[in-house]
Amino acid sequence: MNNPLLVGVDVHRQTNTVCLMNCQGQELAPRFTVENNRPGAQAFIQQVAQQVVDGDFDAIHIAAEATGWYWWHFFQTLEQDPLLNQWSLELYPLNPRLTANFRKTYLDLDHHDLTDAFIIADRLRLGRDLPPPFHYDQQYFPLRLLTRYRYHLAHQLAQEKAYCLSFLYLKASEYTRLSPFSNVFGAASRAVLQEFASIEDIAAIPFEELVDFIDQKGKRRFADPAANAHRLLQVAHHSYPLPEALRQPVHLLLQWSLRLITFLEQQEKRVDQAIAHHLEAIPHTLDTIPGLGPVFCAGIIAEIGGVERFQYDEAKVARYAGFRWRRHQSGDFQGEASWLTHTGNRYLRYYFCEGGNRVRMCDPEYAAYYDRKYREVPRHQHKRAMVLTGRKLVRLVVRLLTTHQPYRPRRRQNTQQ
Repeated sequence: MNNPLLVGVDVHRQTNTVCLMNCQGQELAPRFTVENNRPGAQAFIQQVAQQVVDGDFDAIHIAAEATGWYWWHFFQTLEQDPLLNQWSLELYPLNPRLTANFRKTYLDLDHHDLTDAFIIADRLRLGRDLPPPFHYDQQYFPLRLLTRYRYHLAHQLAQEKAYCLSFLYLKASEYTRLSPFSNVFGAASRAVLQEFASIEDIAAIPFEELVDFIDQKGKRRFADPAANAHRLLQVAHHSYPLPEALRQPVHLLLQWSLRLITFLEQQEKRVDQAIAHHLEAIPHTLDTIPGLGPVFCAGIIAEIGGVERFQYDEAKVARYAGFRWRRHQSGDFQGEASWLTHTGNRYLRYYFCEGGNRVRMCDPEYAAYYDRKYREVPRHQHKRAMVLTGRKLVRLVVRLLTTHQPYRPRRRQNTQQ
């Protein structure tokens, strides 16, 4: 395959703008636009197939920016089309950052759909650092949708909790510092924040009633509910008073925010159940790694989509996940700090990092590695150690997915004589 037809497509919600190019960078036809639907895709297929025949090409390479989901139906239709599959067909969903940086190599280009299609085709012609070709995998793609939604829920939940804490400071400024409950978002703490409109209401209730309320809402699990009540009264006495006009709005905002948090947590549990159900159809041994539950196993498996795509090479999987640190060197200068690149698959990187953090809590080898990396630097200790532990987990995951063997911890050498 030495003579492929290069096709750049600028994808939008309603239209797709197309540029046809050969390997020498010459445009083969005027740029054109088709609708982004089934008839438009068929018109695109006919024009591309005719161009392949006229130009005596032996392959078709098509690239488009992976903007939202607007590209997905188009690529999935092209992959399954029997006319295009008469030739070797490769479809590349490009990260928009690739084309945005490549555009900077040109001078004084207009920002126009026709120009964008040309930039995409020319970036495809360069051919370096292209993503893996698109392939719809019926086994992994449904699971990938669920795990990415789980990623979205986890971040949305964290964001809402941070937003809730900001209003909690207005209502009771000492609540998080004095910590009347171990978990701000626990059942007893939520009940207190939702039942009492202000900290003055907490201070006004009789102490015995407050103890009984905390004990009841805590489902009788507190060892000493009176101690929790004392700290709660201390919060009421030490916090800044909120103006009367703001008490009701702040209380309502806290109630709504806590209800949204409860809903997101319930939704997260439902998604976890769906993930575990879909994961049962995929044979694997990642669940033998201590600390890796169904969610993290599914997230890693769904994003990798089969290690044969990476020739069973853990370095390629790590690069795909974005575990790469830039070096800074010039002349005799060698930079000491190397920053993690923000490229690669962010979902896979997230599941590796969070999974590695869970594994180090259960496995002595990973715990020792985390502690060693934590002590190496004075700044960003936890984040750095967690990312490096995630990178270490890549080697283990690729090995288990390749060999289909269960995880066996390394035997400690007995140094006693």
